Amino acid sequence: MTDGARLLNIDFRRIRVQSPSLVFVPPGSVHFWGSPDGTLGFVLSFREESLQSQTTDLFRECPPFDPAQFRAVLPVTNGSTEMVDFCFKRISTEFANKAEGYESAHIALLRLLFVEIRRCLLRNPSNRPTLKYSGLVARFLRSLSSRPYQVTSASGVARSLGVSRSWLNQLVRRETGANLTDHLQRQLILESKRLLAHSDLNVSEIAYQLGFRDASYFTRLFRQAEQVSPREFRETYR
Repeated sequence: MTDGARLLNIDFRRIRVQSPSLVFVPPGSVHFWGSPDGTLGFVLSFREESLQSQTTDLFRECPPFDPAQFRAVLPVTNGSTEMVDFCFKRISTEFANKAEGYESAHIALLRLLFVEIRRCLLRNPSNRPTLKYSGLVARFLRSLSSRPYQVTSASGVARSLGVSRSWLNQLVRRETGANLTDHLQRQLILESKRLLAHSDLNVSEIAYQLGFRDASYFTRLFRQAEQVSPREFRETYR
């Protein structure tokens, strides 16, 4: 966002964005803006797969996308404004003209933008992540963002990470304040909210898609977490 201020709703959280700011929307997130009146900016969409041939680690090169330290909004500091603006405008020009080599230019400009994002984080200490997770806990948090997401046991997650459930649970609870089951349940509820708000699947179909064998159990779990039924939630966001 280069000018103005707007409300952003990302995964059912309302966030006020004041320009100049970068807004990060991870894959699968449900997001929409308030009234666009009086605001200017750019929207840049890309697939992580497009970076694979460039041996780019998205989470390392652009930390705000990392589920272990995700941030939705990053104010652009004075020292970064000019370069960020250049990257977006140049990417837009390359896409519009589609001259020889424009796809390679897109990747190069995107990586240059990532560099400036990291510099922006460093220039303003208040923008740095407040939490530092161990490597194992960071891997666990990243695994939660994998899609499609389905019912997963704490023991299954621990096995996939090559550690015991008790050890992983202890680490996760110590560093995040919540245990494995809490994290897994929150992710399931979030995925179900995304599907309820932005798919035509009925409640039973959503339950089965997420891996629940009993749709009524899914409904009870959802009501316990959100204080409304899945159908009531859907009516709110339709």
